[in-house]
Amino acid sequence: MDNFLELFCVACLSMSNPPHPQMSKPVGDIRYTHERLSRGAHLLRLSTTDFILDSDEWRERRLFSFASDYAAQTCGGAFNLGEASRPSWPKVKPVYARQYLFRCAPVAGVRKHAS
Repeated sequence: MDNFLELFCVACLSMSNPPHPQMSKPVGDIRYTHERLSRGAHLLRLSTTDFILDSDEWRERRLFSFASDYAAQTCGGAFNLGEASRPSWPKVKPVYARQYLFRCAPVAGVRKHAS
């Protein structure tokens, strides 16, 4: 009888299957995850590997370039892009990962209609 009750226990079922983490997607030498946040913000988490001849500056440029291209494709136009970092986070060298926040800029001449 206990197995029968457990089968219909919604709370038990939801607790036995925790949410699965979002897996990163590879594009060239960069792996990324994209999350939509509230109020039209997007969080882009990027990581990369190093090449034989590579530096922090080159990796940072590749990550920023990817983030900029991704935001442009996602927004289909203008966007605001910035690095998502906190002053309390330690500065780590070498650089292999970055997080970026971006928002799509509103299109001029188009108003949102309230339904």
